[in-house]
Amino acid sequence: MLTTERLKLIPLTADNLKLCIENKSEMEKKLGLAVTGKQLTEMMKGIYQIKIGCIRRDRENLLYYTYWQIVPKDKNYIVGEIGFKDAPNSFGEIEVGYGLDQEHRGNGYMTEALIELTKWAFSQTDISAIIAVTLNNNIPSHRVLTRAGFMMQGCDYKYIYWRLENNNKFSHR
Repeated sequence: MLTTERLKLIPLTADNLKLCIENKSEMEKKLGLAVTGKQLTEMMKGIYQIKIGCIRRDRENLLYYTYWQIVPKDKNYIVGEIGFKDAPNSFGEIEVGYGLDQEHRGNGYMTEALIELTKWAFSQTDISAIIAVTLNNNIPSHRVLTRAGFMMQGCDYKYIYWRLENNNKFSHR
Protein backbone atom coordinates (compact mmCIF):
# COMPACT_ATOMS: atom_id res chain seq x y z
CA MET A 1 0.00 0.00 0.00
CA LEU A 2 1.10 3.53 -0.75
CA THR A 3 -0.07 6.53 1.24
CA THR A 4 -0.16 10.28 0.74
CA GLU A 5 -1.40 13.02 3.02
CA ARG A 6 -5.01 12.35 1.98
CA LEU A 7 -5.03 8.99 0.20
CA LYS A 8 -4.34 5.29 0.46
CA LEU A 9 -3.47 3.44 -2.75
CA ILE A 10 -4.28 -0.23 -2.24
CA PRO A 11 -2.98 -2.74 -4.82
CA LEU A 12 -5.36 -5.60 -5.51
CA THR A 13 -4.18 -9.21 -5.55
CA ALA A 14 -5.41 -11.59 -8.26
CA ASP A 15 -7.91 -12.95 -5.73
CA ASN A 16 -9.15 -9.42 -4.95
CA LEU A 17 -9.52 -8.68 -8.67
CA LYS A 18 -11.53 -11.90 -9.11
CA LEU A 19 -13.74 -11.08 -6.11
CA CYS A 20 -14.29 -7.58 -7.48
CA ILE A 21 -15.56 -9.08 -10.75
CA GLU A 22 -17.95 -11.34 -8.84
CA ASN A 23 -19.07 -8.86 -6.17
CA LYS A 24 -17.23 -5.58 -5.60
CA SER A 25 -19.05 -5.03 -2.29
CA GLU A 26 -17.56 -8.25 -0.91
CA MET A 27 -14.10 -7.16 -2.06
CA GLU A 28 -14.56 -3.81 -0.31
CA LYS A 29 -15.59 -5.61 2.91
CA LYS A 30 -12.57 -7.93 2.64
CA LEU A 31 -10.28 -4.88 2.46
CA GLY A 32 -11.97 -3.25 5.46
CA LEU A 33 -13.45 -0.45 3.36
CA ALA A 34 -16.88 1.10 3.43
CA VAL A 35 -19.17 -0.53 0.88
CA THR A 36 -20.19 1.74 -2.01
CA GLY A 37 -22.64 -0.64 -3.68
CA LYS A 38 -21.02 0.04 -7.06
CA GLN A 39 -20.20 -2.86 -9.35
CA LEU A 40 -17.85 -3.15 -12.32
CA THR A 41 -19.12 -2.53 -15.83
CA GLU A 42 -18.91 -5.44 -18.28
CA MET A 43 -15.98 -3.72 -20.01
CA MET A 44 -14.07 -3.38 -16.72
CA LYS A 45 -14.83 -7.01 -15.84
CA GLY A 46 -13.08 -8.00 -19.08
CA ILE A 47 -10.07 -5.80 -18.27
CA TYR A 48 -9.88 -7.27 -14.75
CA GLN A 49 -9.90 -10.78 -16.28
CA ILE A 50 -6.94 -9.84 -18.49
CA LYS A 51 -5.08 -8.46 -15.47
CA ILE A 52 -5.74 -11.66 -13.50
CA GLY A 53 -4.26 -13.71 -16.36
CA CYS A 54 -1.16 -11.50 -16.51
CA ILE A 55 -0.64 -11.74 -12.74
CA ARG A 56 -1.01 -15.54 -12.75
CA ARG A 57 1.58 -15.81 -15.55
CA ASP A 58 4.00 -13.29 -14.03
CA ARG A 59 3.46 -13.01 -10.27
CA GLU A 60 6.64 -11.03 -9.63
CA ASN A 61 5.20 -8.11 -11.62
CA LEU A 62 1.87 -8.02 -9.75
CA LEU A 63 2.24 -4.33 -8.87
CA TYR A 64 2.58 -3.41 -12.56
CA TYR A 65 -0.41 -5.47 -13.68
CA THR A 66 -2.93 -4.77 -10.94
CA TYR A 67 -5.19 -1.85 -10.20
CA TRP A 68 -4.43 0.26 -7.16
CA GLN A 69 -7.64 1.39 -5.45
CA ILE A 70 -7.76 5.10 -4.57
CA VAL A 71 -9.20 5.55 -1.08
CA PRO A 72 -9.42 8.95 0.65
CA LYS A 73 -8.40 8.42 4.28
CA ASP A 74 -11.28 10.55 5.56
CA LYS A 75 -13.88 8.55 3.59
CA ASN A 76 -12.46 4.99 3.66
CA TYR A 77 -14.16 4.00 0.41
CA ILE A 78 -12.94 3.56 -3.16
CA VAL A 79 -13.28 6.65 -5.37
CA GLY A 80 -11.22 5.43 -8.32
CA GLU A 81 -8.32 3.34 -9.47
CA ILE A 82 -4.95 3.72 -11.10
CA GLY A 83 -2.46 1.26 -12.50
CA PHE A 84 -0.06 0.30 -15.22
CA LYS A 85 -1.16 -1.47 -18.36
CA ASP A 86 1.73 -3.93 -18.46
CA ALA A 87 5.13 -4.74 -17.01
CA PRO A 88 7.98 -2.50 -18.18
CA ASN A 89 8.98 -2.94 -21.82
CA SER A 90 12.57 -3.53 -22.97
CA PHE A 91 13.24 0.23 -22.75
CA GLY A 92 12.01 0.42 -19.13
CA GLU A 93 8.80 2.24 -20.08
CA ILE A 94 5.40 1.61 -18.53
CA GLU A 95 2.02 3.02 -19.46
CA VAL A 96 -0.29 4.36 -16.76
CA GLY A 97 -4.07 4.45 -16.86
CA TYR A 98 -6.63 5.67 -14.35
CA GLY A 99 -10.25 6.45 -13.66
CA LEU A 100 -12.10 8.38 -10.97
CA ASP A 101 -15.78 8.26 -10.09
CA GLN A 102 -17.53 11.30 -11.54
CA GLU A 103 -18.69 12.63 -8.18
CA HIS A 104 -15.11 12.74 -6.85
CA ARG A 105 -13.49 14.63 -9.72
CA GLY A 106 -12.12 18.11 -9.14
CA ASN A 107 -10.70 17.33 -5.69
CA GLY A 108 -7.11 16.65 -6.78
CA TYR A 109 -7.33 12.96 -5.90
CA MET A 110 -6.11 11.69 -9.25
CA THR A 111 -3.18 14.09 -9.45
CA GLU A 112 -2.15 13.09 -5.92
CA ALA A 113 -2.51 9.38 -6.72
CA LEU A 114 -0.58 9.71 -10.00
CA ILE A 115 2.29 11.56 -8.35
CA GLU A 116 2.53 8.92 -5.61
CA LEU A 117 2.42 6.00 -8.05
CA THR A 118 5.01 7.78 -10.18
CA LYS A 119 7.31 8.13 -7.16
CA TRP A 120 6.89 4.42 -6.44
CA ALA A 121 7.55 3.42 -10.07
CA PHE A 122 10.67 5.55 -10.29
CA SER A 123 11.99 3.97 -7.09
CA GLN A 124 12.06 0.65 -8.98
CA THR A 125 15.36 -0.11 -10.71
CA ASP A 126 13.95 -0.87 -14.16
CA ILE A 127 11.74 2.15 -14.92
CA SER A 128 13.10 4.80 -17.30
CA ALA A 129 9.83 6.56 -18.19
CA ILE A 130 6.09 6.49 -17.68
CA ILE A 131 3.84 7.10 -20.65
CA ALA A 132 0.14 7.90 -20.94
CA VAL A 133 -2.33 8.21 -23.79
CA THR A 134 -5.44 10.38 -23.57
CA LEU A 135 -8.25 11.26 -25.92
CA ASN A 136 -7.73 14.68 -27.50
CA ASN A 137 -10.83 16.07 -25.80
CA ASN A 138 -10.16 14.72 -22.28
CA ILE A 139 -9.11 18.08 -20.82
CA PRO A 140 -9.38 16.99 -17.14
CA SER A 141 -6.95 14.13 -17.78
CA HIS A 142 -4.59 16.51 -19.60
CA ARG A 143 -4.58 18.70 -16.47
CA VAL A 144 -3.85 15.72 -14.22
CA LEU A 145 -0.88 14.66 -16.34
CA THR A 146 0.48 18.21 -16.62
CA ARG A 147 0.23 18.75 -12.86
CA ALA A 148 2.06 15.46 -12.30
CA GLY A 149 4.94 16.62 -14.51
CA PHE A 150 4.16 14.74 -17.74
CA MET A 151 5.07 16.38 -21.05
CA MET A 152 3.07 16.11 -24.25
CA GLN A 153 5.07 14.13 -26.81
CA GLY A 154 2.74 14.29 -29.78
CA CYS A 155 -0.79 13.80 -30.99
CA ASP A 156 -2.84 12.43 -33.84
CA TYR A 157 -6.47 12.79 -34.90
CA LYS A 158 -7.71 11.01 -31.75
CA TYR A 159 -5.03 10.82 -29.04
CA ILE A 160 -2.41 12.84 -27.18
CA TYR A 161 0.74 11.02 -26.09
CA TRP A 162 2.41 11.95 -22.80
CA ARG A 163 5.74 11.05 -21.17
CA LEU A 164 7.49 11.50 -17.86
CA GLU A 165 11.20 10.68 -17.76
CA ASN A 166 12.78 9.19 -14.67
CA ASN A 167 15.09 12.19 -14.38
CA ASN A 168 12.04 14.37 -13.69
CA LYS A 169 11.40 16.10 -10.36
CA PHE A 170 9.80 12.96 -8.85
CA SER A 171 12.79 10.71 -9.48
CA HIS A 172 14.40 8.93 -6.52
CA ARG A 173 17.54 7.75 -8.33
